[in-house]
Amino acid sequence: MGPAPRRPRKKEAAISRPEQIAPLLARVAARHGLPPVVLPAMLAEWLTGNDAAPPSEALLDRKAADFLALARRLTAPLDDLDIRRLRAEAAAAIAAGRLGEADKALAKTELHLIGNVNDLSALSAASRLRIGENRADRAALSFLRAAPEAYREAAARYGEASALIGLVDIDRSREVALDQARSLARISEDFGGRDGYDAAAAALRRLLDGLDSLEDTVAFAEVQEALAGALEGLVQVTGDKALQDEALAHCRRGLEHFDRHEAPALWRALKLRLGRLALILGKRQQDEMLLEEAISAFATVLAGWDRSNDEALWLGAEHMIARARTVLGSRRNDLALLERAFNGLNRVAGAVDRSREPLRWAELQDQMGSVLAAMGERYSEPVVVEEAIATFAMALEERRREAQPLLWAQTRTAQAEAMLLLARRSRDPELAQRALAQMVEAVETARKADRGSIAAELQKRLAIAGEQAGRLLAK
Repeated sequence: MGPAPRRPRKKEAAISRPEQIAPLLARVAARHGLPPVVLPAMLAEWLTGNDAAPPSEALLDRKAADFLALARRLTAPLDDLDIRRLRAEAAAAIAAGRLGEADKALAKTELHLIGNVNDLSALSAASRLRIGENRADRAALSFLRAAPEAYREAAARYGEASALIGLVDIDRSREVALDQARSLARISEDFGGRDGYDAAAAALRRLLDGLDSLEDTVAFAEVQEALAGALEGLVQVTGDKALQDEALAHCRRGLEHFDRHEAPALWRALKLRLGRLALILGKRQQDEMLLEEAISAFATVLAGWDRSNDEALWLGAEHMIARARTVLGSRRNDLALLERAFNGLNRVAGAVDRSREPLRWAELQDQMGSVLAAMGERYSEPVVVEEAIATFAMALEERRREAQPLLWAQTRTAQAEAMLLLARRSRDPELAQRALAQMVEAVETARKADRGSIAAELQKRLAIAGEQAGRLLAK
């Protein structure tokens, strides 16, 4: 007989994985008010996978939100006592981490709603709607399990729910179909690869075929926003930047007849996505009209927006408009735009806790240094350039060479360029040599960390700096 299967080692791996991430699970559960058993139950398939990396905290936050949304639906008040009892059983089961039992309870709910009817088309409109909603809840239940096949099962169930609801409530049917597409997109978002985004994009395009931008304004805009998001996801996976142009076009179409008062949160999401895409494309294509479009989109969102309603999102929008103003202000030599960009970055930096988010704080210091350097090129006094050099130095306190070599190299290069500008102003060859040596060191570090586009870009900047320093040293 051959050797016995090595089952104990597999079991040990399955046990050790939850132990390794137990503090993370506990922290996320406490943050969202989840019972301690819920996240381990939802992640059971993930945690027992031999090759699976530990889940990220962002994914755990998404799964916690998935749980809370379903729990609210299952505990919503209903007139039918039997259905309410079964759904309460399902709610108790998911809170105890018994997802299989919860599905059985919801399956019994469906059977109760169907009764003795053999032909679903013979059901009343109210019954079809309730059965469809229950099937959507079973889809959400499948979606709780953190596994690609579970997400696919959820998508299939959402599709069935949308068909069951059908013409009984066409708006709700479309909402469920949109949930189907979102669950497909999450396959790629949570587990990688492009399959989920591709499937989501295809489903969303089918949805668009049945929508009219004038008659179904909100639904049309919602699908356009989701499709733009799926395309952006594909860009991240495939590197096909042409998809960003298509995503921007979908944002524009979604906003064409859509008024912010119809659905404020959706309008804001579309505007923010449009602004971000216009900024990316405008910067890459050196297109000032796109940069103006980005600034306009962010400014429209920020106008009248109560910062206290969503501090994080507001700060994100403020950060983005500052970046857009930086790019356009630098291209146009527009001091007014650059000053507004610096003030915006300063506001965001003032709201960031350096001790909790050191790299984000450093990123903002780096960007403020770049704005100050751009402003310094237009001021005759050296004080602004000196302030830029000092601001880069603050960023380098957190962007350490040993921990973030590429970020360190980028900031050191930008600081050296500001030093070289100051050297040219003051005709200081010693400072120019120091700046050039600093850039050489930064480029070498970048090459060791990444031989891709970042190192190549820094090399080009070094060549330009070398010419400038050479002319100064020759005098």
